[in-house]
Amino acid sequence: MAIKVLIEEEEIKQKVKEIGRDITNYYKGKTDEIIALCVLKGSVNYFSDLVRNINLNVIYNFIQVSSYAGEITTGVVKVKSWLDEPLENKHVLIVEDIIDTGNTLKYIIKYLQRQNPLSIEVTSIVIKKAHEHGIDVKFPGFFIEDIFVVGYGLDYNEKYRNLPYIGYIT
Repeated sequence: MAIKVLIEEEEIKQKVKEIGRDITNYYKGKTDEIIALCVLKGSVNYFSDLVRNINLNVIYNFIQVSSYAGEITTGVVKVKSWLDEPLENKHVLIVEDIIDTGNTLKYIIKYLQRQNPLSIEVTSIVIKKAHEHGIDVKFPGFFIEDIFVVGYGLDYNEKYRNLPYIGYIT
């Protein structure tokens, strides 16, 4: 299997800086503290780079959910670990690696809303244009066609997460 580069490492770094600046500007005046919720495992690279570019107090939180087997979404969201901190009256930023059908993210948002946070916003480094998921991604990264991508946290059966770029398997 060969991997072809879709988004270069340098492009990712620039985009993450822009998103961090946008997030800072958005929340300034509203709050000086947000809860950044990393959706594991795929978002860990993006999360780590992003929070260093946000000029606010950032409380880290992590959840692990999945709906993929290989290249195919199963349509069933599996929760492996969930957060146990209260979110009431907090500003929550969900940090995602990729939004495809949006089913996993809708599940997460619905669950978080039950805790009455002040706000829930979403950022994702990759958004597929193929599906009308209806999710407001306040801080989008890259919009791509309907191809299966790996790298920068994204995997194929747990492989390729450590690539510094986003690519696809040829």
